[in-house]
Amino acid sequence: MIEKAKKIAIQAGRKVLLLRKRSLTFTSKKRIGDFATEADLFSEEIILSELRKYFPSHNFISEEAGKLDNGSEYTWVIDPLDGTIPYSSGLPIFGISIGLLKNLQPQLGVINMPEERWLVWAEKAKGAYGNGKRLKVSKKNDLKECVVAVEYGYMGSRRVEAQKLLLPIIDNVRYPPALASSVASCAYVGAGVLMDTSIVPTPGILWQGV
Repeated sequence: MIEKAKKIAIQAGRKVLLLRKRSLTFTSKKRIGDFATEADLFSEEIILSELRKYFPSHNFISEEAGKLDNGSEYTWVIDPLDGTIPYSSGLPIFGISIGLLKNLQPQLGVINMPEERWLVWAEKAKGAYGNGKRLKVSKKNDLKECVVAVEYGYMGSRRVEAQKLLLPIIDNVRYPPALASSVASCAYVGAGVLMDTSIVPTPGILWQGV
């Protein structure tokens, strides 16, 4: 399963890079700054069609297409292009994400960052790898020495609470960049480059790596 997921993520990444060379069409969603491009849709089409070919009885959850429940214990979770804003703005920080759950428990995950030519994957109890090399999270335990990426998404009604959570972090870390791509942040955390916080809808902070 991991090899097929890697192959499909690479295939989708090639399409995304090809589409980036031409003028993009934007489809707005409900929130300001929340939109999709045809690259999101083409990438999703590639990933879903390939996964369905290999695993037709599995469930699928994808950002644009939504949920397909076949009653399987296996569920593929797909973000066909995470980081649409940097992607459409000419920045290199975006990725394709494919994960697999078994009875809602993570089994494997693949992140392809095609502009960086970096493929990251992990399997349950087998560790994480980037372009074939074993990855390890940072061992730093002093926040003042850490670059802590902040992925806050759309603020909306969470603005006041988010400020309460973010301001203490900003004052106590080396630097708090927002990459505008959660999968990129996760990949860099796995590689020990970043620590990462995500403002989640509750709201609250989810520490994804140290």
